[in-house]
Order: sequence, then C-alpha cells, then structure tokens
Amino acid sequence: MTRRSVLSSGVRAGSLLLALAIVLAAALTPAIARAAPQESAPAAVTASGGCVAYHYVRPDENLTRISRIYGVSVWHIAQVNGIRNPSLIYVGQVLCIPSTYHPPAPPPPAFCGQYYTVQLGDTLSSIARRCGTTVRALVYLNGIPNPNYIRAGQVLRIY
Repeated sequence: MTRRSVLSSGVRAGSLLLALAIVLAAALTPAIARAAPQESAPAAVTASGGCVAYHYVRPDENLTRISRIYGVSVWHIAQVNGIRNPSLIYVGQVLCIPSTYHPPAPPPPAFCGQYYTVQLGDTLSSIARRCGTTVRALVYLNGIPNPNYIRAGQVLRIY
C-alpha cells in the first residue's frame, strides 16, 4: 500500500466520520432542545400578563433610564425579557415593557364653559376638539353660514 492510498483512505474515513457526527447531532438536537427547560422571554411575558409596549434601545440608554420612562422597575423589565445582567443591554435590542406599565390616557377634553372667545389661529375643528363638542354642533348653535370662516374675538356658544 502506498502512502497516497493510505492518505486517501484516511481522508475518506475522516469524511465519513464527520458526516456521521453531523447526522447524529441533527437527529439528537431537537430531542435535547425539547428536554431543556425554556427560560426565554416569551414564557416570562406570558406569565406576567404580556407586553403593553415595546421599546427599541437607543444609544446612551440603560435599563434605569428606560424604567423611568415607563414607570416599571428595572428588575421587572429584566425578568420579563430574560436579561440576567441588567447592565448589559445593547442598541437596537427590543424590550418588552410588561403589564405593570399603563400608557398615559389621553387628556380629557378641556371644559370651555358655555361660551368661548375665538383666538387668532383657532378653527372650528380645533375649538370643537378642545371643548369636547363637534363642528356640526358649533355651526348649528351659532348659526355660522360658512364653517371655514370664523374671526378672532368672535364669541361662540359651546352648548
């Protein structure tokens, strides 16, 4: 047997061994993955009630700053997202903000009283939105022939 045939048979045997290892690893990996306990963020999120918001980490942000924005503890954000070290987050990371955060409710409409004096730059739609009524109601109550034309200083009845 020549040296060349020994080397080529060794290469073939090595290739077969490598192929066998890859096939075995592929066959065994799903079973191992199913057997391992799942510590991913989705399981924690489900247990905590879910995400009410998602935050994309920007440069110069840390969990302390993010927790202040949403009024949620650093520990809770870290737990829900599976973060073991709260000091290690990275730019572009998407964080689930847990259910203890409640987005601010829209402010209630400002009460304008029974009458409102039109200010420079006001429109009927902005007045209606601010006073909690509709443009149609303002037009009807004030006998406005053209809803696109009101003037500063004009007094409108709101209700």
